[in-house]
Amino acid sequence: MLFVMVAIGAAAFLHGNAGAPAVEAEMRNVDLHLTPEIGLHIRNLRGRFVPQGSRQAPYLDDPRSYSVTVDHGEVAIDLASLNALMTRALVGHSNVRSMEISIDANGQLRQKGTLKKGVPVPFDVKASVSPTPDGHLRIHSESVKGFGIPVNPLLKTFGLKMDDLLKVDPGRGVTIDGNDVLLDPSSLLPPPAMHGRITAVRIEKDALVQVFGPGGEKALSPPATSKNYIYWRGGQLSFGKLTMTETDLELVDDDPRDAFDFSVDRWNEQLVAGYSKITAERGLKAHMPDYNDLPRHKAR
Repeated sequence: MLFVMVAIGAAAFLHGNAGAPAVEAEMRNVDLHLTPEIGLHIRNLRGRFVPQGSRQAPYLDDPRSYSVTVDHGEVAIDLASLNALMTRALVGHSNVRSMEISIDANGQLRQKGTLKKGVPVPFDVKASVSPTPDGHLRIHSESVKGFGIPVNPLLKTFGLKMDDLLKVDPGRGVTIDGNDVLLDPSSLLPPPAMHGRITAVRIEKDALVQVFGPGGEKALSPPATSKNYIYWRGGQLSFGKLTMTETDLELVDDDPRDAFDFSVDRWNEQLVAGYSKITAERGLKAHMPDYNDLPRHKAR
């Protein structure tokens, strides 16, 4: 049935501002909060921030003002975020209710929920996941049970396929191909829009891990100086009341013992709680606490 992840179409610049150069970006060991419920663990990422709409430069305080092109990297999403994404994708006129995703002892995706087709039908699907040639995700159902009995033979007997049963609103990033579900995660994720080509996917413990691009991409120069970081170079980048040209901005995790916990929407609170230094090359290094270590966040 359904499943999700960060991922990401190949034509990254189609919706960007063609008149403005992209800003090169690099991330390592970052827990990226897209919303309070949805997060990605960026193990490593090399890509570009591209301005969107009328913006001449990405404005970091507005995730709708830019998109992220992933050239290569490795990104994981945990089960809590996957389930939050599914809830988000299935609003509207979908006939799927109470979707819950887990990973079984054999490392397969397990999706349980209720299909409303005349009468509510509880289902239990075990599936494998793989990349498609165009860089999306294919969720292939290995076994399907309804009311606790195998459904695959029944579908075959009556000449039915998954698209005869599963209904999802258009534009949600979910399409049906026979008995498989194809996902375009760029349409599934909240802003910023992300684009890239998934070349491999695997399941690790309680997370789905996606690999982007062929690898071997050179690091930004000069290289980042910290263990966990977000680093932008070149082009024009705006945040707050500031605009950088020939951007040289590194966000540094002040506690490198664990991942850099970073909020896309509330990162200014982290910036205010930290301190900044100007480099000899007139760049800026902002040392920031983890978002989940902020006193106000802990109180909430």
